[in-house]
Amino acid sequence: MKRLLLPLPLLLSSILALAHDGGHGYIPDENRLYMPDRSPRQGGVLARVVLASDAVKGSEAPLIYNAELVRGEDGDVKIYLYDADVATLRLETLSAKAKGSLRTVKKGKVKNVPFELSLDKSIWAYVGKAPKASRKPYAIEVSFGDGRRELSGSFEALD
Repeated sequence: MKRLLLPLPLLLSSILALAHDGGHGYIPDENRLYMPDRSPRQGGVLARVVLASDAVKGSEAPLIYNAELVRGEDGDVKIYLYDADVATLRLETLSAKAKGSLRTVKKGKVKNVPFELSLDKSIWAYVGKAPKASRKPYAIEVSFGDGRRELSGSFEALD
Protein backbone atom coordinates (compact mmCIF):
# COMPACT_ATOMS: atom_id res chain seq x y z
CA MET A 1 0.00 0.00 0.00
CA LYS A 2 2.87 2.38 0.79
CA ARG A 3 4.24 1.72 -2.69
CA LEU A 4 1.02 3.00 -4.18
CA LEU A 5 0.74 6.10 -1.97
CA LEU A 6 4.33 7.26 -2.51
CA PRO A 7 3.96 7.99 -6.29
CA LEU A 8 0.57 9.70 -5.82
CA PRO A 9 1.93 13.10 -4.59
CA LEU A 10 4.55 13.00 -7.33
CA LEU A 11 1.88 12.40 -9.95
CA LEU A 12 -0.36 15.19 -8.61
CA SER A 13 2.50 17.70 -8.49
CA SER A 14 3.45 16.94 -12.09
CA ILE A 15 -0.14 17.54 -13.25
CA LEU A 16 -0.20 20.92 -11.49
CA ALA A 17 3.11 21.87 -13.11
CA LEU A 18 1.47 21.48 -16.54
CA ALA A 19 -1.44 23.80 -15.71
CA HIS A 20 -1.41 27.24 -17.36
CA ASP A 21 -3.17 30.57 -17.35
CA GLY A 22 -4.93 32.16 -20.31
CA GLY A 23 -7.66 29.67 -21.09
CA HIS A 24 -8.48 28.23 -24.47
CA GLY A 25 -10.09 29.54 -27.59
CA TYR A 26 -10.75 32.88 -29.20
CA ILE A 27 -10.29 36.08 -27.21
CA PRO A 28 -12.74 38.64 -28.58
CA ASP A 29 -11.46 42.01 -29.68
CA GLU A 30 -12.75 44.76 -27.40
CA ASN A 31 -13.08 47.12 -30.38
CA ARG A 32 -15.79 44.90 -31.88
CA LEU A 33 -18.25 46.36 -29.38
CA TYR A 34 -17.98 49.69 -31.21
CA MET A 35 -18.12 48.28 -34.75
CA PRO A 36 -21.33 47.90 -36.77
CA ASP A 37 -23.17 44.60 -36.35
CA ARG A 38 -22.29 42.36 -39.31
CA SER A 39 -24.42 39.36 -38.35
CA PRO A 40 -27.06 37.89 -40.68
CA ARG A 41 -30.40 39.64 -40.24
CA GLN A 42 -32.66 36.74 -41.27
CA GLY A 43 -30.66 33.84 -39.80
CA GLY A 44 -29.15 32.84 -43.13
CA VAL A 45 -25.68 32.56 -44.65
CA LEU A 46 -23.72 35.66 -45.66
CA ALA A 47 -21.65 36.00 -48.85
CA ARG A 48 -19.88 38.76 -50.74
CA VAL A 49 -21.39 40.24 -53.90
CA VAL A 50 -18.75 41.39 -56.38
CA LEU A 51 -18.57 42.36 -60.02
CA ALA A 52 -19.06 39.26 -62.17
CA SER A 53 -15.83 40.07 -64.00
CA ASP A 54 -13.95 40.08 -60.65
CA ALA A 55 -15.49 36.85 -59.30
CA VAL A 56 -12.39 34.82 -60.26
CA LYS A 57 -10.34 36.93 -57.80
CA GLY A 58 -12.21 35.39 -54.85
CA SER A 59 -11.80 37.28 -51.58
CA GLU A 60 -9.47 39.79 -53.26
CA ALA A 61 -12.34 41.19 -55.36
CA PRO A 62 -13.70 44.52 -54.11
CA LEU A 63 -16.96 44.21 -52.17
CA ILE A 64 -20.04 45.77 -53.80
CA TYR A 65 -22.77 44.37 -51.51
CA ASN A 66 -23.28 41.70 -48.88
CA ALA A 67 -25.91 39.04 -49.55
CA GLU A 68 -27.76 36.74 -47.19
CA LEU A 69 -29.19 33.42 -48.35
CA VAL A 70 -32.19 32.08 -46.40
CA ARG A 71 -33.30 28.57 -47.36
CA GLY A 72 -36.66 27.01 -46.59
CA GLU A 73 -37.35 23.32 -46.02
CA ASP A 74 -39.25 23.01 -49.31
CA GLY A 75 -36.46 24.54 -51.43
CA ASP A 76 -37.62 28.16 -51.20
CA VAL A 77 -34.70 30.56 -51.44
CA LYS A 78 -34.63 34.22 -50.41
CA ILE A 79 -31.63 36.45 -51.02
CA TYR A 80 -31.46 39.71 -49.11
CA LEU A 81 -28.91 42.35 -50.11
CA TYR A 82 -27.09 44.67 -47.71
CA ASP A 83 -24.49 47.40 -48.05
CA ALA A 84 -20.93 47.06 -46.68
CA ASP A 85 -22.15 47.74 -43.12
CA VAL A 86 -24.98 45.16 -43.46
CA ALA A 87 -27.75 47.73 -43.65
CA THR A 88 -30.73 46.64 -45.77
CA LEU A 89 -30.76 47.91 -49.35
CA ARG A 90 -33.79 49.00 -51.29
CA LEU A 91 -33.55 47.18 -54.58
CA GLU A 92 -35.23 49.60 -57.03
CA THR A 93 -32.13 49.89 -59.20
CA LEU A 94 -31.54 46.13 -59.46
CA SER A 95 -32.87 43.89 -62.20
CA ALA A 96 -36.28 42.29 -61.64
CA LYS A 97 -34.89 38.79 -62.31
CA ALA A 98 -31.77 37.02 -61.09
CA LYS A 99 -30.17 33.80 -62.26
CA GLY A 100 -29.27 31.14 -59.73
CA SER A 101 -27.29 27.96 -60.07
CA LEU A 102 -26.99 25.05 -57.66
CA ARG A 103 -23.51 23.49 -58.02
CA THR A 104 -22.45 20.08 -56.76
CA VAL A 105 -19.24 18.14 -57.30
CA LYS A 106 -19.18 14.35 -57.50
CA LYS A 107 -15.95 12.49 -58.25
CA GLY A 108 -14.43 15.57 -59.85
CA LYS A 109 -17.45 16.27 -62.08
CA VAL A 110 -19.19 19.59 -61.58
CA LYS A 111 -22.96 19.65 -62.02
CA ASN A 112 -24.79 22.99 -62.33
CA VAL A 113 -28.58 23.12 -62.11
CA PRO A 114 -29.96 26.57 -63.02
CA PHE A 115 -33.01 28.22 -61.45
CA GLU A 116 -34.58 31.68 -61.52
CA LEU A 117 -35.22 34.25 -58.82
CA SER A 118 -37.52 37.25 -59.02
CA LEU A 119 -37.50 40.47 -57.05
CA ASP A 120 -40.18 40.65 -54.35
CA LYS A 121 -40.47 44.32 -53.38
CA SER A 122 -42.73 43.56 -50.41
CA ILE A 123 -39.76 42.03 -48.55
CA TRP A 124 -36.93 43.58 -50.65
CA ALA A 125 -35.41 40.23 -51.56
CA TYR A 126 -34.90 37.95 -54.53
CA VAL A 127 -37.20 34.93 -54.13
CA GLY A 128 -37.19 31.61 -55.97
CA LYS A 129 -37.26 27.86 -55.64
CA ALA A 130 -33.91 26.05 -55.77
CA PRO A 131 -33.71 22.46 -56.99
CA LYS A 132 -32.91 19.75 -54.48
CA ALA A 133 -29.17 19.17 -54.12
CA SER A 134 -28.06 15.72 -55.26
CA ARG A 135 -25.17 15.73 -52.80
CA LYS A 136 -23.74 17.74 -49.96
CA PRO A 137 -21.94 20.07 -49.59
CA TYR A 138 -23.20 22.23 -52.42
CA ALA A 139 -22.95 25.85 -53.52
CA ILE A 140 -25.52 28.36 -54.76
CA GLU A 141 -24.30 31.02 -57.15
CA VAL A 142 -26.43 34.05 -58.00
CA SER A 143 -25.98 36.69 -60.71
CA PHE A 144 -28.00 39.84 -61.35
CA GLY A 145 -27.55 43.34 -62.71
CA ASP A 146 -27.94 46.80 -61.27
CA GLY A 147 -28.41 48.68 -64.56
CA ARG A 148 -24.74 49.50 -65.10
CA ARG A 149 -22.91 46.28 -64.26
CA GLU A 150 -23.31 42.53 -63.79
CA LEU A 151 -22.93 41.32 -60.19
CA SER A 152 -22.28 37.87 -58.76
CA GLY A 153 -22.39 36.18 -55.35
CA SER A 154 -21.52 32.65 -54.29
CA PHE A 155 -22.71 30.83 -51.18
CA GLU A 156 -20.21 27.99 -50.64
CA ALA A 157 -20.18 24.79 -48.56
CA LEU A 158 -23.92 24.60 -47.87
CA ASP A 159 -25.43 21.45 -46.40
